[in-house]
Amino acid sequence: MPGHRIFIILENPKERMAYVRLFEDLGFLVDAVPDGTDVLDYLIQSKPDIVIADDATPGFSALEFLKKIVDSQLNCKTIIITPEPVVDYAVSLMKYGAMDYLIKPVDLRQLELSVRRALLSRKTGKVPEGKSVSGKKKQVAIITQNSGMLNLLKLALRVADSSASVLIQGESGTGKELFAKYLHEKSRRHSQPFIAINCAALPENLLESELFGHEKGAFTGAISRKMGKFELADKGTLFLDEITEMQFHLQAKLLRVIQEKVVDRVGGTEPVDVDVRVIATTNRNARESVDNHSFREDLYYRLNTIPLLIPPLRDRIGDLGLLCDFFIKKYCQIDGRDVKGMTNRTFALLSGHPFSGNVRELENIIHRAVLLAESEYIKPEDLLLDGMMTTPSYPVELVAEPTLDGPQGSLKEMEQKMIFKTLDQTEGNRTHAAKILGISVRTLRNKLNEYKETL
Repeated sequence: MPGHRIFIILENPKERMAYVRLFEDLGFLVDAVPDGTDVLDYLIQSKPDIVIADDATPGFSALEFLKKIVDSQLNCKTIIITPEPVVDYAVSLMKYGAMDYLIKPVDLRQLELSVRRALLSRKTGKVPEGKSVSGKKKQVAIITQNSGMLNLLKLALRVADSSASVLIQGESGTGKELFAKYLHEKSRRHSQPFIAINCAALPENLLESELFGHEKGAFTGAISRKMGKFELADKGTLFLDEITEMQFHLQAKLLRVIQEKVVDRVGGTEPVDVDVRVIATTNRNARESVDNHSFREDLYYRLNTIPLLIPPLRDRIGDLGLLCDFFIKKYCQIDGRDVKGMTNRTFALLSGHPFSGNVRELENIIHRAVLLAESEYIKPEDLLLDGMMTTPSYPVELVAEPTLDGPQGSLKEMEQKMIFKTLDQTEGNRTHAAKILGISVRTLRNKLNEYKETL
């Protein structure tokens, strides 16, 4: 890959510089611009091999851009980054020639794999054996002192180095993907690719192409051969998230690949050998899905060779303190903050929170609190739980804490203050701010328009 040229179109300066450093370290020649103005002229001059473009960049429209790429006959592969997973839009992007699309926040390793696939799509053959493009290995951290979780980790460690399929069940946000990565890391396949795909995020026709690949001309918009996730994961691990959402037609094809270890590309005539360890997850009861005839029984037994059931956070509340400390340290390091912990009142409030989103929800809450905290210790108001309307479940006299200077004002005023403060923390990045606040980008935009009308 060294010597290839990448062109990056991305507004956010921190993200743009992170991408530039990533690919320059890998030996790429990198050009980057903050907006889409006259970008086609830049491309004609620089002739990049790969274009990475954020669809939220000012002056840039991904669909229009892809049309211009085709019209200009530029020989480059395009990876589009989008703020929200919209199926119809994703289909349109692929139809107009996008090599891949990634949903924010973008995992840099997944971006590396996407770039590698884009480069390999120019050639015939499989992904080379070896480590990820960067060669760096990120250790998986599963934070727990819960006896049930520790027993699961022992079981996972015992079966990690086998070829057996694993079915991980549990509520959303419990850490199913983390367990899948742990299994991969502890296996003999650890130096090979770990490829993930969400089976619920794509329509049936697009998911089939993503999983099994397609030949040039297999359908409208298939302008070149595309390797599927199975081929990309060869010698490694394929992680199938939300497997029970897969359509029946694809379940049968998936079963054949797992049993026969061959892939039939869409529109292909020759089967392709693959050696892949499959780890699947679902937030449903898979047995019930079989009983109500929405999931194939034979596929269920094939995947359920090793069953793992991850408990929700409410059943391992003893881990709350460990997890809070871990996430505080993590986001202080990432965002350059100096938060040492949280007050007793804050921890008591968290202890009474239902955590319907489990560990993922807790992580988002702590990340938000680290960014919003104005002192060394997180206070209850920094959590911004449920739009700041949560009633504390602890006695008010538990800890005496100073109040905010002056009257706190109405809930609306507090909400507005928090939104503007978060936007300031993220340097005006609405996508990042919305994630911290736990709302959609559309809701944030509507709130800001509402504030303009009242000013």
